[in-house]
Amino acid sequence: MKPILLCTSLLFYCYLISAQDAKTILQKSYDQCQAVRNGYYEMARYWKSMTKKDTSVTLYNCHFKKLENDTIYSSAFHYTVTWKDGSKQEVMYTGDEFITASPKDSSAEIMSKSKWASDIKKYAHNYKFYSPLTTRKSSPLPHDSAFIDNNHVFKFIGQEKINGTSCFHLQMNEVPQNDSAETYQVLRIEYHFWINSADYIPIQYSIAYDLLMNNDTMYQYELDRLNKYEINHMKDDSILKLSSIPDYYLLKDYTPWKSPPLLPLDTIAPDWELPSLNGEKISLKSLRGQLVLIDFFYKSCYPCMQALPALQSISEKYKNKGMRVIGIDPFDTKEDDMGPFLSKRGVTYTILMEGKDASTQYRVSGYPTMYLVDKTGKIIFVQEGYGKDVDDTLVEVIEKNLKAKL
Repeated sequence: MKPILLCTSLLFYCYLISAQDAKTILQKSYDQCQAVRNGYYEMARYWKSMTKKDTSVTLYNCHFKKLENDTIYSSAFHYTVTWKDGSKQEVMYTGDEFITASPKDSSAEIMSKSKWASDIKKYAHNYKFYSPLTTRKSSPLPHDSAFIDNNHVFKFIGQEKINGTSCFHLQMNEVPQNDSAETYQVLRIEYHFWINSADYIPIQYSIAYDLLMNNDTMYQYELDRLNKYEINHMKDDSILKLSSIPDYYLLKDYTPWKSPPLLPLDTIAPDWELPSLNGEKISLKSLRGQLVLIDFFYKSCYPCMQALPALQSISEKYKNKGMRVIGIDPFDTKEDDMGPFLSKRGVTYTILMEGKDASTQYRVSGYPTMYLVDKTGKIIFVQEGYGKDVDDTLVEVIEKNLKAKL
C-alpha cells in the first residue's frame, strides 16, 4: 500500500503546485494589464454563439488610451472592425463624443456624450475590445477574491507557442451558480489563457460555456487573439481626436431610432405566404376561419426561447378547437438546424421561415412579438416581449374569441 499512497500524495502535491503556479502567473498578468495606459493592437475574434453551428471570425485594429473616471468606457479608442464578408466600420470614442463611420458609403454619425450619454451606454455592448488591455478591470483575467474562493479552479497546462511567441497556457474553471427559476442551467464555464512568458501580457484567451436549455445542451465559445500589440508607447494621441476622422466622411448628428408602432387592433392583418420547415407554403389567408396566434421569434433571442413552452402548451390545448399557433422566423435558416433545435424543445406547431418581409409588414422591432388574429382576419391582441403574465392574458382572449361566432 505504501507505494500507492506515495504516488497519490505526489500527484496531489503536483496538482497543488500546478494550481499555485497558475494563480501566480495570472496575478502577474493581471498586474501587467493594470499597468497598461495606452496602446495599439490587432485582434482576431472567433465567436460561436449557442444557437449557431459555424464560428465567425472578425478582425479589429485598435488604438486606445485608458480613461480614469469615464462612466461609459474604460478607454478612449479608435478602431476599425472587418467582418468575414470584407465590410468594415470605424468606431471612435474620444471621452466626449462617440462616432461610427462606414467606409462603404462614407457616412458617419456623431453622438455627443453631454447629450446622449445614456444612449451611448445602452449600445456599448455592441462594440468589442481586447478587454484585458482596455478595461479597468482587465477582464476576464481573475484577481483578488477569485484566487481564494471555492468557485474557481486553476490549472497550469504547460508552455506553448502562439504566433511564434512562447506562452504559459493556463486553465480556469468557474463553478456555475445556477438559479432554479431560470429557463437555462449553466453546466460548465471554462477559461483558457495564453500568457506571454516574456512580458506576461495575455496574447490569447478563450471562454467556453455549456448550457442546458429546454432539454437541449448548447455550447458557446469565444477566442480572442492578439496578432500584434504595442503598449505604453503612445507619443501622439491625435488618432483619438475628432480631427482624425477623414474629410470624405459625411458627419451627421445622431438621431435616436424610434421603433414603429405595432399594427393597431381591429385592423386586418397583412397577408403573407411563407415556407414551412418541410417546404410547404402557408399563407395567412388560407387560415381564415381559424383563430391564429402569430409569434415572431428567432433562435438567439432568450425571451423568445422562454416563450416556446407556453406557446406549445397553447397549441396543444386549442389546436382541435379552431386555433393555430404559427411561429415566424425572420433570421434563421433550415441550415441552422432549426428542425432538431425545435424538436428538442418539444415544439410541434407550425414554424415558417424567410419571414423578414413579414416582420417589416407587422412593424416588428422587438422579439418576441405576438399577434392574435381572429377568424375574420382582424388583429385582436398584440404583445411585444414575454413575461409570465402574458400566458394568462392570451388564454383569456383566446377563450373569449373561440366562442365568438363569425
